[in-house]
Amino acid sequence: MKRLAAVTLLLAICGLMAVLLLGASAQGSSTATFDVIFDDARGLISGQLVKVAGAKAGTIQNVTVVHQDGAFRAKIEASIDSKFMPFRQNATCTIRPEGLIAENYVDCDPGSPPSPPLTGANGQPPTVPVNRTSEPVSLLDLFNIFNLPTRERFQVIIDELGIGTAGEGDDFNDIIRRANPALQLANQAIGILARQKTQLAQIIDDAGQIAYQGASHTADVQDFLTHAAALTQLTASHSGALSQAIQRLPANLDATQPALRQLDTVARDGTPLLAQIHAAVPELNNVATDLGPFVTAADPGLAKLGTAITTAIPAIRRTTPLIRTLRGYLGRSLPSTRLFGKLTTNLQRRGFVESFLSTLYYIAAATAREDPTSHLLSLLLVGPDNGLCGVYATTPTTTCSAHFAAQSGASAPQTPARRATTSTGPAAGGTSTPASSASTPQTPGTASAPSGPTGLLGTVITPPGGSNGALNKAGQTVQGLLNYLLR
Repeated sequence: MKRLAAVTLLLAICGLMAVLLLGASAQGSSTATFDVIFDDARGLISGQLVKVAGAKAGTIQNVTVVHQDGAFRAKIEASIDSKFMPFRQNATCTIRPEGLIAENYVDCDPGSPPSPPLTGANGQPPTVPVNRTSEPVSLLDLFNIFNLPTRERFQVIIDELGIGTAGEGDDFNDIIRRANPALQLANQAIGILARQKTQLAQIIDDAGQIAYQGASHTADVQDFLTHAAALTQLTASHSGALSQAIQRLPANLDATQPALRQLDTVARDGTPLLAQIHAAVPELNNVATDLGPFVTAADPGLAKLGTAITTAIPAIRRTTPLIRTLRGYLGRSLPSTRLFGKLTTNLQRRGFVESFLSTLYYIAAATAREDPTSHLLSLLLVGPDNGLCGVYATTPTTTCSAHFAAQSGASAPQTPARRATTSTGPAAGGTSTPASSASTPQTPGTASAPSGPTGLLGTVITPPGGSNGALNKAGQTVQGLLNYLLR
């Protein structure tokens, strides 16, 4: 139905355009004439008004009597502005009064565009036939009801109406009762139309715009109608398949109900995501804009990266077993690593690092030696089981000597005896202070290498001749600690 209405509207637009074109072609003359045939002139005379579609168009030129179809009729000859012409074959005319007792005038409807133009015959102007005209019931006709023979005719009508409706009171009651809901629905429809008059006015305005566009694109409209007709014929040729599809449609709709419910859920849940995507669209546009230059700049690097990957593939294959081994080791050592992390954190919080450095400072201060040139830190303590030269002594011991080897023929520097010292830790900021000193010079050495073992920094350590079990055990303990730390 909507398609049929659209086609009808387009046809009306085309007809309107044709009327406009024909009207424009007829503007060469200022006036045009036409005739109208009525059963009765109703007092029309020359000079009275002629309207076309309610607009003043011209005047009556002459009123004459003609004989047509065995009866005498009134012919009205009218002259109007040529812009109201041409009339169509479905044109109609009627006689209307200006007021209750005023003069009458002729009001004509020129007809609709689909109808062919109205033309004259035998040199006569276009004529609106009597079957396309009407006359109003005037006040005089109402008065004539009381005159013969009109009164008798009216009485016959009333009698026949009474005979026809006699004994049909129940039927009339049913009609009235059934008409009440219909009247109520009609009242509701009229109320809806009254409330929607603004929308209706907008629809009419839009229809005017559509008509204007259709009139300015006549060829396109004709092409659309041609294709629409072809589509209609194609649809009609498949009416059987369409009928089957319509019959299967309810079952298909029932089957799609679960999917539609799921789709509704997806749409409802996806609305926030779409809102976020909409908010991110400007940033995505910026990324898309910047992506082109980035790809252009990265293209050389990607080409070189391909070469590097080709070169690195053999190395990656060779290191795969090692990586697997490391992965297994990391997995096995993870508990120990976590435990060690807790240990180091605990030690750091309890000041282990500072205490350890203080211990190293005290050990260095306790084992440091001094000669006339500088201080010397003995890093390796070597001694037999029966003695240790790394302990403090207040007198020189001939079997313990720590000195730099002398050149051949030269005297070795004198080595002072060990001195007991008192030290303050680095935390206190103190320095080593000699407690007692014995400066008995040692016998000069020879050019040959010393008989004792040589420690780090080139020092020679010779154990003492005597034995001291406690000192020997302490020396062994320190020696083992140093060996463990220096591995």
